[in-house]
Amino acid sequence: MTRLSSSPAAPAVSAAVCAAIPEEGVRGLVIADLNGDSAAALATELDGTGYSLDVRDEAAVAAMVAETEAAFGQIDLFCSNAGILNLDEGDYWATSSPNDVWQRNWEVHVMAHIYAARACLPAMISRGEGYFLHTVSAAGLLTQPYTAAYATTKHAAIGFAESSLLPMAMTA
Repeated sequence: MTRLSSSPAAPAVSAAVCAAIPEEGVRGLVIADLNGDSAAALATELDGTGYSLDVRDEAAVAAMVAETEAAFGQIDLFCSNAGILNLDEGDYWATSSPNDVWQRNWEVHVMAHIYAARACLPAMISRGEGYFLHTVSAAGLLTQPYTAAYATTKHAAIGFAESSLLPMAMTA
């Protein structure tokens, strides 16, 4: 495997994933995060390239993928790992979180995977190789109190991951 793009990567879990990847012989490691300084710092540690990226912006995701391919060639592995956590507000019922919390969770936990898949999967499918890794959360399978927007959108992310696999399995 020669090239990887990961988004985002500054938080601890993502950083641990990115730190393990160079051990697998990857070159051309691109680490993207909303906090470009954190992405750059981690990339420096791992001999990669840091990239500031808002995964809620489809054009920005597509540009990051295109720039990665222009600099390093095809992307062999894309790790789609965006996540935020907002605890439910008010009375802690699912209905108490305001629309902006739900919208931001939807954009980061669901649409970010879709945008990355749109940017990466056609080339991977065309050449018959490549890995698109969704990392989601146990909250996509289980729920806990005060996390309705988080858990609901993580469930949706798993649904998208499973749905995106079916057409590829049928053509394999």
